[in-house]
Amino acid sequence: MKSRWIIAGVLISIIIHISIMMALTKVQLSFPLRDFIDTYILEIKKKEEIKDKSYQKNVIKPQDLEKRENKTEEAFESLKPAEFTENKEESYIASYIQENNKNQSEIENNPFVRFINESMKFDIYWTGIYVGSAEIYVKGNANEVTITSTVKSASFISNFYYVDDYAESKIQHGKPKHFRLIQIEGKYRGNKETIFDYVNKEIIFINHIKNNTTYHKGIDKIFMDVLSGFFYLRTLPISLNEPVSIDIFDSNKFANVKIKPIKEEKIELLNKKEMDTIVIKPLLDTEGLFRRKGDIIIWLSKDENKIPLRIETKIPVGKITAELREYKK
Repeated sequence: MKSRWIIAGVLISIIIHISIMMALTKVQLSFPLRDFIDTYILEIKKKEEIKDKSYQKNVIKPQDLEKRENKTEEAFESLKPAEFTENKEESYIASYIQENNKNQSEIENNPFVRFINESMKFDIYWTGIYVGSAEIYVKGNANEVTITSTVKSASFISNFYYVDDYAESKIQHGKPKHFRLIQIEGKYRGNKETIFDYVNKEIIFINHIKNNTTYHKGIDKIFMDVLSGFFYLRTLPISLNEPVSIDIFDSNKFANVKIKPIKEEKIELLNKKEMDTIVIKPLLDTEGLFRRKGDIIIWLSKDENKIPLRIETKIPVGKITAELREYKK
């Protein structure tokens, strides 16, 4: 019985990593300019018109103005509310357009900006049995974005095979800058670090457990780490019969990972809600986290957000499924 659980734990650990790194997004509140004007500008105008009607009841007559010494100054003062209101409306519109253009510019310069403040939680199942969880969240600003993921085994499986992994990817101006992976999996310990120095055209890989460092020089194109690689995939257009590929640097290895869209499908989530998805299949053939142990199938929401809703991997003993339990943005 014990050996059975140990084998299951090993399989679960492998699949958890493959799943979290390939599928563990962008929810933007749409606020069109027309809606903005209808909601705010016209509403302000209505209020001002009501104000003006009330104001006109008390307007000073010309003959009364003549009796005052500061007639010109008072007349000018009476114009201020209308002028101020007009400038305020223009200011609202200008501010909205400026902010919208700023956000668009930031996304173009750094596509990962759209994922800031995103968080996801997954439940991991092996043949229907809950065996662990994974979380991923994104923070940062227009210049630098940090993606962090954690994977933990469930309490009962931890008694036989404890898993507690941490991965962090820092992306600067749209390019990977630093990747760190710390693994505790049973008796195995891993502590790997990758530095992407595109200014000097080199990638530095450090294995802290083995205490060695490898320098890859003459890098002439952008390589993603396994965590930023999936988020980069979500920024690309994905449609049936049009495979896409991503250049990955993973555990001291270079690889071109091809992603094949295979079908469109409506699925039911854990909360019983149905969603339209596009199903993709990464064609993996690298070592490290992408070590091939069975085909991976990923269900992405069929919209511009491309939220990973489900990940499934078939193994010799059943299958491993990661289900999105919670999503926030």
